[in-house]
Amino acid sequence: MDKLEKWRGYIPDDEIEAYRKGAFGRKIGYGAQPALLNIDTTRMFVDPEFPQCGREMPELIEALTAITNLFRDLDLPIYYSRRDDRRHPVQRGIWNLKLGNADEFIYSEDPRADEWPEAYAPREGKDVIVFKNKPSCFFETPLESWLRYDGVDTLIVVGVSTSGCIRGGVVDAFSHNFRVIVPEEAVGDRSLSAHRANLFDMDMKSADVEPLADVLAEITKRHGTADAAE
Repeated sequence: MDKLEKWRGYIPDDEIEAYRKGAFGRKIGYGAQPALLNIDTTRMFVDPEFPQCGREMPELIEALTAITNLFRDLDLPIYYSRRDDRRHPVQRGIWNLKLGNADEFIYSEDPRADEWPEAYAPREGKDVIVFKNKPSCFFETPLESWLRYDGVDTLIVVGVSTSGCIRGGVVDAFSHNFRVIVPEEAVGDRSLSAHRANLFDMDMKSADVEPLADVLAEITKRHGTADAAE
């Protein structure tokens, strides 16, 4: 099945044909060296105690844990992004105007917000953490140069939110000529409609949106053995 056909039923037939006419949605595929890029899966965005997390997403946590464990078993590079210090209003920047709670403690200063769940938290001295203040983890960060140094040409992008920081990071990764794979169960959003719409658009223009099981199988086939994924 081609990429457009898998979206039939979600996208109207006339729009499907408009994308087909424009030759969108070809498969990018994998390169030689993948890295896992985990975007913003700190408690602020996966724990409903925090206002920026819209809902519980146990399936997302399960998917994040599975793909993290595989990359660890195969000794493949893992990168994480999280927000930088936002205690000062200048560090928050234009978020002060767009977010109604930007100056509240739970958003700007609560240290628990920037902790990762233990199941997939970064390992000290092993994984790389990128600090950012805008949606894309490439914007005004050294991420691209670190990836080039690491020999990475393929990014498996996971995290939250699909319509915000995932979308921003995927578009910038594509703009930097990285191959981008998005395992659809390993990204999430507070809005299911925004989640689905952005998955479709990324699949057409900047990434391969694939089932998590297919991504796990492909990474294992290319970089390890079946035993490594158990």
